[in-house]
Amino acid sequence: MAVLFFALQLLHLSDYSFVQTGYPLFDLAQYLLFSNKWLAAILVFVLSLLMAMGFNNLISEKGVLKYNTVLPASVLIIFVSIFSFSSVWLAVFLLLFFLNKLLGVYQKERPYTVLFDAAFLLGMSVLIYPPTIFLFPLIYIANLTYSATGWRNYIIPVLGFISPLLMMVCYLFFVDVLPLYIEHYIRMLNLSLPSVDITLSKGIFFMLLAILLLSAFKELAQWIALKSLRSRKAFIVFVAYFLFSLFGFFTPAADDLQQLMVLAFPIAAFVGNYLLFARKWWWYEVLFALFLLSAIYFHLSQVFGL
Repeated sequence: MAVLFFALQLLHLSDYSFVQTGYPLFDLAQYLLFSNKWLAAILVFVLSLLMAMGFNNLISEKGVLKYNTVLPASVLIIFVSIFSFSSVWLAVFLLLFFLNKLLGVYQKERPYTVLFDAAFLLGMSVLIYPPTIFLFPLIYIANLTYSATGWRNYIIPVLGFISPLLMMVCYLFFVDVLPLYIEHYIRMLNLSLPSVDITLSKGIFFMLLAILLLSAFKELAQWIALKSLRSRKAFIVFVAYFLFSLFGFFTPAADDLQQLMVLAFPIAAFVGNYLLFARKWWWYEVLFALFLLSAIYFHLSQVFGL
């Protein structure tokens, strides 16, 4: 499936060149790793595969779903296939490890290292894509959910989060551009009303995604009480992740619909859970097939200008 979408993307590659974004780690990655649209497309393909496999392993290892399944990975690949390369891709890749660390707090008496690592990864993602800063409270939600209530568990995430920021601040101060970056970040995180431009193909895709999500939320609300304790707690973290991510839409940094990529993991978890346990098999199979076809239609519309 990933290969199919990669092939479709190659048919409508947009021009890509190095552009200063004002996000220090992403600008460094652009400078070191690639300089043209082909390399950007290959990087998107590799990241989509790594995220899908990594997220599926996370779902299995952390006991989020009762059965081993490739459904979350499939949903993730379909969902991210419509997004072109941007800073959000690298930030979301880091958020996969961030989420893995948070779910690893379960049944740990002293999760100090896990919390520091999670906060450090989030701090790095902020240097790539600023709106991920709204996920910082998720660390404390995870603490409360997993009953990690010691005072150190609330101080350590702050230290982990500011560590990469302080290192970058020192570097930017040394090269005498710190005030410019501070001003840029403040401007990018100012709250404002979102402004999006949705084409017909994107509209169809997101409409079907919305129907899938509503069905998934209904299914989750009905059956969450019957899930295992570990699964229930994991879904609480996913719901909080989903809600905190929505704040990013109200910033200038949201970059049209690219902010939706930050929602990729909770969406894949919710929809994967729904497709696995839904009782009306004909309904969810039709929905999933239409969702897949809408993603293919999106790429074909880019190729043929539909």
